[in-house]
Amino acid sequence: MIYFLHGAVGHSSDWDVIIHSLNTFQSHAVNLYSYSSDDIDVAARNINSLANPGDVIVGYSLGARIALQALLEENTPWSKAVIISAHTGITDRKFRNDRIAHDLQWSELCKTNWTRFIADWENQSIFDNSQEIADRNPLMHLKTNISETFIKWSSGIQSPPINNFQRIKTPVLWLTGEFDTKYTKYAVEACDQLSLSQLKIIENSGHRVPWDNPKETADAINVFIS
Repeated sequence: MIYFLHGAVGHSSDWDVIIHSLNTFQSHAVNLYSYSSDDIDVAARNINSLANPGDVIVGYSLGARIALQALLEENTPWSKAVIISAHTGITDRKFRNDRIAHDLQWSELCKTNWTRFIADWENQSIFDNSQEIADRNPLMHLKTNISETFIKWSSGIQSPPINNFQRIKTPVLWLTGEFDTKYTKYAVEACDQLSLSQLKIIENSGHRVPWDNPKETADAINVFIS
């Protein structure tokens, strides 16, 4: 079984285009909002408990940070992991505090002005080389859960995964977009520390790799888990 974790302000259905392009693997896209009231380590352990030994975890952006946390937990069952467009963690205390404050602003805006929240979210420079994944207005009924994720799962609160990469013994495929130079740099640093890892840069894609180039993304996953 392959378990897919969506990104921030995302939805499990975002993965449909990838799941339908995979070989004959059973897949389950996790609704991360079921865990939005949990701290990120608790959420990771709960997601681990869904799986059986030998299953594969795939995470994008926020979902990738949760996947990394899942690999670090004692009950990790995963035989392989695919990490897409992931931050490896913030180690500087000032930057951590700045991130917490920034995510608090996102959380408040999500609760108080959904329309502006979505507009501001999509206008971030990180998405300059990517298209919108889907219309996010249907997610408005989940705004309380989405708001929670900015508090509970802020990278300013999460213990930096990169500090503990030596504990990850699971083979990892790290994917980044050709035009996403910032996150490709994180990926290079990560793969330098992960003993069983490989990096693949997906052509003609920005931060939203699976949706910018779904064919090459699915092909990379198929090869890695076959």
